[in-house]
Amino acid sequence: MSTNLNNRAHQATDEIFEILGVRPSGTQGEKVAQAIEQVIVKAINKGVERSTDAAMEICASDRGMADRISEEIRTANRALIISLSAMR
Repeated sequence: MSTNLNNRAHQATDEIFEILGVRPSGTQGEKVAQAIEQVIVKAINKGVERSTDAAMEICASDRGMADRISEEIRTANRALIISLSAMR
């Protein structure tokens, strides 16, 4: 990723305020950026959930394989979230 999650969230915040034609006051900008970050993390987690469900469905006849694939997906997701959080 060329820029980190926090930078992307702040860019989106700036664009939102620009579209609305307003300037954030006090901590509004930071709160909006944090909300955007949370939405991105939730979306990533939802994608992991869907991938895990798909692995379980496709590998229904081999439960061990499904569990291994699901765990690999979860591990990659945890690493991504940790990496994105560390970039703050």
